[in-house]
Amino acid sequence: MQTLKFNNNVKLIISDVDETIADLYIRAETEMIQELEKLLINGKVLFLISGQSIKSINWRITDQIKPELRRKIIIGHCSGSEVLGFDELGNLKTDPYYSVYDNSMTESQKKKWRELIQQLISEFKLEVFDTMPVLDFKKKTNENPLAIMLEDRGPQITFEVVNGYDLRLDKTKQLEVKIPETHGSYDLRIPILKRAEELLIKENLPITPRLGGVFAMDFAVKGVSKTTAVTNILKNEKILSQLGLAEEILSEPLHLEVWGDKFSTIKGGTDRHISEALSKKVRSITFREENPSEFLKDYNIVVWNGRDHLHHGLLEFLKSR
Repeated sequence: MQTLKFNNNVKLIISDVDETIADLYIRAETEMIQELEKLLINGKVLFLISGQSIKSINWRITDQIKPELRRKIIIGHCSGSEVLGFDELGNLKTDPYYSVYDNSMTESQKKKWRELIQQLISEFKLEVFDTMPVLDFKKKTNENPLAIMLEDRGPQITFEVVNGYDLRLDKTKQLEVKIPETHGSYDLRIPILKRAEELLIKENLPITPRLGGVFAMDFAVKGVSKTTAVTNILKNEKILSQLGLAEEILSEPLHLEVWGDKFSTIKGGTDRHISEALSKKVRSITFREENPSEFLKDYNIVVWNGRDHLHHGLLEFLKSR
């Protein structure tokens, strides 16, 4: 089978960050940055959209890109709660292109939200750690299922349930919490998700708990998704003009492309929400070895078929141009 070819007609690339461009909580590799800079030099626009915070995305990706090239980059952080761009000097703009966080919640609601997070931690007896590379976390926690990484990103709060998302049945029996079988696996996030929904509904907070990535659980502002952010940017003529794009250019499916690593509709594949904002004909590439039967029906979602996968697969793809 012939490997997928780079689309030279692409004008706008909408890409996930974690495990697509860089490993989780680790800076992108030098070769990846070099390849991204080549795209920007060639006039491509990068729309990076991630559940991560703007601080994390800048540190891991854009801070390493030459300042004069950054004006062709926009960032949708916290699953698209806000979208920001860069000025001509490569500085992050103060005012976001699009934001829902401050307009959706009062200060008292924000405080109550964080109180409920602490209640969940207490009820499930979770052991909380700061974010760190996954292998370091597994070693530090001795793969304890109840150990999680927690990050408060402002518009989004995330649990990284690294050791508890795919448990063996015998392991679940050692825990006090009852974990149902879901899609053939035992996932600690499922009972946490159910309890979180109960608490948030009771307090009438506009927050949606949902599965994210491979082992993440995100608490995000209700109604916000990668679809929301992409849709709002693509219908804004002023933003498109600043990026050197135009609505008529983006009406051609070959002029857009989506890169990600999680498109499954049954395993928390949030990258599929990018595809949902676009024509079904736009090519979306997953760099994870996923099952196509789990993808959105009739969408042009394809699995990268090179030697490497995840961010190393994307690098292989880019270097093959």
